[in-house]
Amino acid sequence: MPASSGVAPAPPVRAAASLPEPEALVVRTPNWLGDLMLSTAFLSAAVRRFPRARIDLIVRKGFETLPLPHRGEVLPYDRRAAGPGDFGRALRGRGYTHFFVLPPSFSSAWMAFRSGVPHRIGYAGEARSLLLRPARRHRARPRAIHLVAEYLELLAPWLRAEPAAYPPSLPVSTEWVAAHLPPALAPSAPGSAAAAADGRYIVLAPGAEYGPAKQWPAEHYRRAAAALRGAGWRIVVAGLAGDRPLGEAILAAAPGGLNLCGETALPGLVALLARAALLVSNDSGAMHIAAALGTPQVALFGSTNPVWTGPVNPQARVVYRALPCSPCYRRVCPLGHTDCLVGIAPEAVVQQALALLTPRSP
Repeated sequence: MPASSGVAPAPPVRAAASLPEPEALVVRTPNWLGDLMLSTAFLSAAVRRFPRARIDLIVRKGFETLPLPHRGEVLPYDRRAAGPGDFGRALRGRGYTHFFVLPPSFSSAWMAFRSGVPHRIGYAGEARSLLLRPARRHRARPRAIHLVAEYLELLAPWLRAEPAAYPPSLPVSTEWVAAHLPPALAPSAPGSAAAAADGRYIVLAPGAEYGPAKQWPAEHYRRAAAALRGAGWRIVVAGLAGDRPLGEAILAAAPGGLNLCGETALPGLVALLARAALLVSNDSGAMHIAAALGTPQVALFGSTNPVWTGPVNPQARVVYRALPCSPCYRRVCPLGHTDCLVGIAPEAVVQQALALLTPRSP
């Protein structure tokens, strides 16, 4: 787990062209959990670059429990309770000078426009150019550079920030993790064994909320779980409530494991991954949480592209076949076979996992 204090020293600052220095800014953060984790690079850079500015965050309701880098308030947005325009209008009078729009949607730009904040910075597209001031153009074709670099580019008038200087991070302390660890893994839990609380477990996250074109087959997960259990590691499966049957099927091959699907709130998932020895997952929110924590991980890519959304983590191993038909970015395989994931052998994933785990034998 990375140290909870630090953001890397700021790179040299480039003089602002026409935009003034922010005095109070608000950031509309992404709706997808994985993209939100990647956006922590932008948030850390903003906190470092603007040391006197108030930095408030607008987050999808449910994400406000995460320890995101900021210097102000976290404002939950529930689109079922208020439209983006009404939410934006309610921000008037809060004294913001700058509104950064990270999601690419029209609705997020509309929220910024309705706020009346004078400087609204985001990317053009989705008919957003008239709503943003300024609307920036991508410096590369879409999805050709990492999403972290895209986010950081929005700070270009004030800061030339390279992704290596501002990796995604979650500033969690040891005390925070201990307070949010799922009860089943607490040292005092019946049958938990102290080993579980000491990071001697591997987490498998077999779900993918986006769709099945991002999911490694259940049988592959089952075989990998059996091999890792055979190597002496306890297996914990994490996911949503709908993933619970999948977790049971996987753990049938790994006796003594723990199925936490549907049993961990978001802070509990963060704590679980912070203490884990390793994560094996699809391209998902869990994958990016582990990367932001610096947890060793094996990340499996199918319909998406690691060049654009790969884990930014020196302890990550990415497995990606790069077939002629991939990345397609589809929720369901348009060819009906998902060979990009089916062809990733469990044995290869286990080999990568054990290579990362070698210094941390159970």
